[in-house]
Amino acid sequence: MSGVSPLGLFSMLWAAAAALHHLEARPLAGLPIYPFVILLFVFPERLWAIAIFALAHGALLVLDLPSAANHSILALLVDGLLLIGCAHLAIQRGDPSSAPRRLFAALRGPVRATVAVVYAFAIFHKLNSSFLDPTVSCAASQLSKMFELHGFEGYRPPEWLFALNIPLTLASEAAILVLLLWPRRAHLGALVGLVFHTGLAWASFFDFATVIFAMYLFFFSWESLEARLAALPRWTRPCFLGSFAALAAISFYFHGWVSSPTILEGESFSLQADTLICLLWMAMVWPILLPLFAKAEGWRDERRWTGVGAAWVVPLVALVNGATPYLGLKTVASYSMFSNLRTEGGRTNHLLVPSGRFSFAGYQDDLARVAFLNGSRPAAWPWWVRLGGGERWVRRSSRWVNALPNTRVPYAELRRTLQLWRDIGFTHVSLGYERAGQFQRVEDAFEDAELMRPMPLWERKLMAFRAVDDDGLESSCRW
Repeated sequence: MSGVSPLGLFSMLWAAAAALHHLEARPLAGLPIYPFVILLFVFPERLWAIAIFALAHGALLVLDLPSAANHSILALLVDGLLLIGCAHLAIQRGDPSSAPRRLFAALRGPVRATVAVVYAFAIFHKLNSSFLDPTVSCAASQLSKMFELHGFEGYRPPEWLFALNIPLTLASEAAILVLLLWPRRAHLGALVGLVFHTGLAWASFFDFATVIFAMYLFFFSWESLEARLAALPRWTRPCFLGSFAALAAISFYFHGWVSSPTILEGESFSLQADTLICLLWMAMVWPILLPLFAKAEGWRDERRWTGVGAAWVVPLVALVNGATPYLGLKTVASYSMFSNLRTEGGRTNHLLVPSGRFSFAGYQDDLARVAFLNGSRPAAWPWWVRLGGGERWVRRSSRWVNALPNTRVPYAELRRTLQLWRDIGFTHVSLGYERAGQFQRVEDAFEDAELMRPMPLWERKLMAFRAVDDDGLESSCRW
């Protein structure tokens, strides 16, 4: 991959991850970000291009708050790091030719710390009774999803495979974290991560995988990456770009134009567009990353935790964000991705943290059981809703609504959803819900003073909650 520096490779992976977030299944929703993706593909080492991309990408990710996907939260944090680093270098006004390397050094420590925080919480959240139960564990349900997604709807893997995937998931994530933080074995951590997240990619998580692979680069020295990139065959870069283009074309045709992922349908197996997309994604990243991660560092690396001072705020934010379920705050996008964690309603399934031990807010304790929720949509969505994907954005903003009827959520989440619907143009919403043992039927939610009691902006943009299973049941697998 001659002519591409470590920062250039990071930029290409980072831009690709932003596009893949939409190309997974809703390619038209990514139209606002695609021009910036192309910009970064063309100028992967120019700081002005990196800053423009980070600003545009971060702004679009903010629109998804507070219900953004976990990898979107991670991407938003790194976009903030990129802007801090670019601003720092702009103030320094050093030699332009050394700017890519100086940006890499300015962000290296904070990126590494952020990765460590995310993995630590991803493991810690899974230490609960429900994740360890094969009948409800996300480790089992995501394995089933993988077979269904790729045309094996009628195939049921043996039960022992579902059970085995639980300790395998925990062991893999723990090995990645430990090895990445072990200087002499960081390459093994990246290699285990490459294999592990490639497996998850086949359950439609290749966007998250690309985000984390880009961040792995900061666990290597600039010199090591530079030498390994220079040794890559010339065809790896056109292979990356060509596979990406083919992946995008397939997504636009099957997920955008015909709105069906099935290519060939058979009695026991059907060929799906998602299978081709995953294969092309592997053709993008594996020829480049496998050689980079396969060998130990050849340089003595004494600057693993370098970083501009302001950038260290980002891993601190990541730390607080991961702890929110135990603090009585939000439960969505806290890296508890598919962990079966429950901390609401005065009960918890976590094996180490007692219920309410560290809680300082009561959001999770005040639960409402929503029997029904009917709303009249506006004739046209506001521009910022259309920019976020229109109807899909509305469904993503409060995913618990998809589980109705008879769904329990924190009362704050019900209020947030109704106030959001009012703001985006719903003309009428009626609902019935039970709270504190009392059932209430509301014909017009927008006229109900308690439901419409104003929420601070920080609550509406930062606090979102999952549905809560009935007491006495193991916690279901939710995103």
